Amino acid sequence: MRVRILAVAVAVAAVSAGLSPALVPTASAATPTSDDFNGDGVADLVVATPSAPVGSSAGAGSVTVLYGSGDGVSPARSATLTQNSSGVPGTAEYGDRFGGAYATGDLDADGYTDLVVGSPGERPDYNSGSSGSLTVLWGGANGLVNGGIQLDSPLATSPYEQERDFARKIAVGDFDGDGTAQLAALSEDKLWVYDDLAGRTAPDGPKYSEYFRSFIEPRTLTVGDFTGSGRTQLVVTGPQNCDGTTDCQYTGVYTWGADRLDKVWVADPGTGAAGENEAPTVAAAAGDIDHDGYTDLVTGHVPASATTTGEYPDAAGSVHVRYGSPEGLGAHRTATLDQNTSGVPGSNETGDSFGASLAVGDVTGDGHADVAVGVPGEAVGDVAQTGGVVLLKGTATGLTGIGAQAFYQTTSGVPGAAEAHDWFGSAVRLADVTGDGRADLTAAAKGEDVFTGSTRDGADWVLHGSASGLTTSGARSFSERAFGFTYPDAEFGSVLGG
Repeated sequence: MRVRILAVAVAVAAVSAGLSPALVPTASAATPTSDDFNGDGVADLVVATPSAPVGSSAGAGSVTVLYGSGDGVSPARSATLTQNSSGVPGTAEYGDRFGGAYATGDLDADGYTDLVVGSPGERPDYNSGSSGSLTVLWGGANGLVNGGIQLDSPLATSPYEQERDFARKIAVGDFDGDGTAQLAALSEDKLWVYDDLAGRTAPDGPKYSEYFRSFIEPRTLTVGDFTGSGRTQLVVTGPQNCDGTTDCQYTGVYTWGADRLDKVWVADPGTGAAGENEAPTVAAAAGDIDHDGYTDLVTGHVPASATTTGEYPDAAGSVHVRYGSPEGLGAHRTATLDQNTSGVPGSNETGDSFGASLAVGDVTGDGHADVAVGVPGEAVGDVAQTGGVVLLKGTATGLTGIGAQAFYQTTSGVPGAAEAHDWFGSAVRLADVTGDGRADLTAAAKGEDVFTGSTRDGADWVLHGSASGLTTSGARSFSERAFGFTYPDAEFGSVLGG
């Protein structure tokens, strides 16, 4: 495994020539606020564009960091990073897809959040059979200007094995319960878990790994303390081959053990006999919805029988909740919600893909995590697949449709206009970018048109949280134009997490 280290503080460089990086707010002291790279007590926002060109290298990828403040985020307080930026390890190359996934957490235990960026397409020069790398950028008082380290695929130098798409999904959590966060990554058919990076020193290799072979295709990676053990568990979901059919789904919960990853299998919601016709998991997120001290797992599902005639399958979709407990996920109760659930706006319709993206966070500030559900295939009036986002609110009894909200580009106060195949809600994230104690929504529309003649330029919207839920007051949107970029069909800001 190749490791490259840049430990000195450096200035962040913008992607394109002539674009000066914005000034970064200075923190007076480091704080443990989630997603807070500069320690000012306000969460920051990352929007990633893995298809972005860098110079002449198509699909090299970029991430744009918008620093939070009392009035939210703005392109005026941002920096865009690529593998050609000063202080970022590596070199931007064709098809690297830097920003294909990202995760955040304080990996060096200095009180500042660090950013982990996946480049699943990166190919080491010395092994064309493996691909993928991850980059850790260190947070600090001036933001992400402190250098970082890069880790290639653990099999990059192996003469016997190869593995593609390393860091296609990334997660950060305190897996061993020692008070310091570690990182984990998925590749094509393996889960890799690393030990501490405290001291900003990269380990020689992963601490643990799980090989899924050809029977399971890992697609989502989610973390949380689901049992109240004081350590973070990992959840991997994906299609599973059962008796010659791919209609089965795998959901495995992994815990850091004494000499390996301990795992338990969790049943997926199904529509037929056990192990048959189960609804594939297309998205996953975690948070304490009922505020009982145990993290709950939320998964989005689209029936396996659905056919795909466009960007999304021709199915309505649903959201499933497995509530945490000392006995494990879903041991005592589960719940399934869709657009036919009482109180949830809309109705189940072909192609909605309700649950295609998910995010969990406390929007109202009442201590209960709420769930943002992307519905990118939603038709509004006669506008096909313009998309929407539904907010489901957490309560002491769990997730319900009571007080649920829906937002579209036709909603009063939401910038822009609803157009066919915008796919508003193709990705969602909840983070408190105003520092008021309430999570704010970021929603991507990867099909948003910006330039003449293009169809997938992409854009992002930010709606603020309030005591009553999401509000369109002060809502903002931005596309690549706001940052001075002019590359078409790159789906700007289409990735909002791991």
